[in-house]
Amino acid sequence: MIDRRALLLSLAAIFAGHPAAAAESPEALIAAIYKRIVASYDPATSNTENGAFTWRKTKDRHRYYSASLAKAWDRADAITAKGDQNPPAACPITNSQDPLVRAFSIAIARRDAASATIVARIAQNPGPIAPDDGSTIHYDMVFERGRWRIDDIRPGGGKAEWSLRREIVNHKG
Repeated sequence: MIDRRALLLSLAAIFAGHPAAAAESPEALIAAIYKRIVASYDPATSNTENGAFTWRKTKDRHRYYSASLAKAWDRADAITAKGDQNPPAACPITNSQDPLVRAFSIAIARRDAASATIVARIAQNPGPIAPDDGSTIHYDMVFERGRWRIDDIRPGGGKAEWSLRREIVNHKG
């Protein structure tokens, strides 16, 4: 007879390394992503790549993003000429081409049963983040297929704001 408790504990251990597996809430998913990025920083080499969130890989895309965003992203990849850069041009998670994040804060801007907007503030220096110290990134989240997924990422604010979804959907190849 299978010990149900042992099975559940084993499954939990297997999935513990994945941010989405531990996320019971939209803010927990976003916090898990930034915790992984912060933990990956190696001050001796300034390396931030080893633990960075793999937001471009197709398998991760279908794990963390909504079905509609992942599908649009797959279409954008399919029409991109070989050798050209697939969208987006910069990392939406860090709002840069340099993924250095040493501190972050997470807040819920809006939430209901099916959707949420999470605001992340990130900084390249460790320590508390004042509202105007770091980059602000908005995550539009949806609850689908039994867990929270990212439906859009909107780094910045005001007229400078761009949208991951808009960049992917409007990509012409």
